[in-house]
Amino acid sequence: MPTESALAAPQRRVGRPARGTEGEATLRILDAATPIFLSEGFEAASIDAIATAAGISKKTFYVRFGSKADLFEAVCVRFIEQRIPAIAREAAHDGPVGERLHRLALATLQSALVPDVVAFQRIITAEAKRFPQFAHAMCDFGQSRIHAMIEHCLEAGVRTGQIVVEDVRFAANYFLNATIRQPLDMAVLGLERPEMTHLKREALKRNVEMFLRGVRP
Repeated sequence: MPTESALAAPQRRVGRPARGTEGEATLRILDAATPIFLSEGFEAASIDAIATAAGISKKTFYVRFGSKADLFEAVCVRFIEQRIPAIAREAAHDGPVGERLHRLALATLQSALVPDVVAFQRIITAEAKRFPQFAHAMCDFGQSRIHAMIEHCLEAGVRTGQIVVEDVRFAANYFLNATIRQPLDMAVLGLERPEMTHLKREALKRNVEMFLRGVRP
């Protein structure tokens, strides 16, 4: 039975949004789709459910997104964009190259080792064969940008003589694998909990130090 507050609330009309509110409608779709994808997965999530949650018609949905796959890709991109700034702020700090690399890796893991991010990673992995564009979006908007931040730190370390690296791109990829990808993969596979524990912090410190030993003069 509806509550008194529900009865008193104005009923939202489902359909095309008023002129000038198209951007708002798109944001409502993204806001509504995110928890549905996270809880249901890509295959089980329905456009009907997303449209209902967003308070729009299916016609309005298709004006903005050509398919459910297009929507999921947009959700992923926005999800990444909301998390990259915190990592970029840590990467922008000056200081010894070792401290900068550690801050960057720690910020990345703190952003990535959370249930929602791990859930998105699992969906992308499960749908990689049918929808490779999901993985490309994750790489282009997330991983590639973090890789570039690592490269920037390494280049600064080389300029100041703190480290010696002949191939910065290779070294950045090695660092990414050693410090970030492995714990994230373990969480995605369900072998570890998606959280930044004390043991993971200590492991990160050791991995950063081992990397630095290989590139110090």
